[in-house]
Amino acid sequence: MFNAMSPAQLTAVLSGVLREGADWARPLDGFQRGQLKSASSIGRHLASELAGGPAVAARFRADLRALLVDGPADTANDTQGAQPHGRSGAEKQQRGCARSFAEPAEAVADAARHVVAAIDDDPSGDVAALGAPIGDLLAAARAAGAVELATGVRNLLRDLVDAEIDLLSTPVTATLPTGGTR
Repeated sequence: MFNAMSPAQLTAVLSGVLREGADWARPLDGFQRGQLKSASSIGRHLASELAGGPAVAARFRADLRALLVDGPADTANDTQGAQPHGRSGAEKQQRGCARSFAEPAEAVADAARHVVAAIDDDPSGDVAALGAPIGDLLAAARAAGAVELATGVRNLLRDLVDAEIDLLSTPVTATLPTGGTR
């Protein structure tokens, strides 16, 4: 989900290593064996991610959107002056700063709107593309003292990472086609 390379790019790299490996003299040296084992790991993880990644990404995106649009479940009734994150924050004082809280609260609302727009505008479900907008949201929340919102977002990110680890640790079993000849 957080790969810098697309599945197509990973497959191309994997293919290149395997093609090159076919021409290596036998027995393989340690570096060559390591390259083939790394290629095997890429293939295994890519298979796991392709099998379960879209569902994990969709759940994260839906949960994040719900948090930002509806607000945290335990504060849903406390949304006077409702911002997209479900809290106005106008009643809080920003620690150690004389400027008005309205400016940081508006920055949080604006950042939340950008995250929701990024979710809504990307039908591919790319979670990595949400990184910058989520980072901006967390920075704005920190500046505004919106601890509850920041905690909710961090909890969703933690759950996403846990789901990714679970996904990658679960091997995908493949049934090889039968029939045909060599």
